[in-house]
Amino acid sequence: MSAKDVIVLNSHGVGQYAYCDRMPEWGESLPVKGWHIAEDGGKGSNVTVALARLGLSVAYIGKVGYDAWGDLGEKWMRDAGADVTFLYRDSSVSTGTGLILIAPDGRNTVIDGDSSSEKLTVEEVVSALDAMAGSKYFLTGFEVPYRVSLAGARHAHEMGMITALNPSPLPDAPLGKIEFVDHLFVNEIEAAQISGLKRSADAEELARAVHASTACANVIVTFGSDGSCALSHEGDFFEVAPVHVESVVNTAGAGDGFMAATVYGLVNGKPLREAMEWASAYAALSVTIDGTIPAYRPLDEVEDFIARVER
Repeated sequence: MSAKDVIVLNSHGVGQYAYCDRMPEWGESLPVKGWHIAEDGGKGSNVTVALARLGLSVAYIGKVGYDAWGDLGEKWMRDAGADVTFLYRDSSVSTGTGLILIAPDGRNTVIDGDSSSEKLTVEEVVSALDAMAGSKYFLTGFEVPYRVSLAGARHAHEMGMITALNPSPLPDAPLGKIEFVDHLFVNEIEAAQISGLKRSADAEELARAVHASTACANVIVTFGSDGSCALSHEGDFFEVAPVHVESVVNTAGAGDGFMAATVYGLVNGKPLREAMEWASAYAALSVTIDGTIPAYRPLDEVEDFIARVER
């Protein structure tokens, strides 16, 4: 196996969408509209497709079943140009699915089903990483068991890779010190839960509290349509303004796209602030397109969009 620009360890699942005016209450039967299966992956397949379409050399690590949902994930990633050698198939699991409820303004809530990556082992991850020694970046998240994700990040860090983590969904147990994570990507809700602060806390206070709690070198906090901020390994804090678009179709997967696009910039030698600014535009383009997989556009389309919004 050859070294990669980026290795992604996280789950694959297939999203089902429905449109609703509000959230249901417990015990209520709530009618929804437009229920459909879309080209929507899990966080692992999302990030893998996004990075591969931008032209990077990308490999995916994860586990799926021998079923139609698993076949779709393999096809999406392979068609994007990713290496799926370590997409483990297991007859004892069913590939996960999730329900994304979309509000009239485009906001979404995700209800995740069981992940087939629950059966992924540390040994399988380590074996895959060892086969791709010399790779540059390792991205992971907690749609696979968080202990497996963190074991992978630690091993990748020890191998000399730069590591990035999106700890979503957060486990019940505290993260503790995870100093082997170089770039921690969290949204404002996760930042508040990790730090113990309120969501209304000052952005810099949130970022510094997350850093103190986790010891990650760089902390990136996203605020949806309000932009993002970061605390760099040098102790510098900065904010990145959002890129607004007229028509928001679907925000599902925008956070995955932002993470992928930021890492794309870092792989290409951009400083963190510049990488995040580019990623903000990338994420803005993604929310104008329905579904996650179709929303991750090739580099030339992204650059064309950026040129148009900057005029």
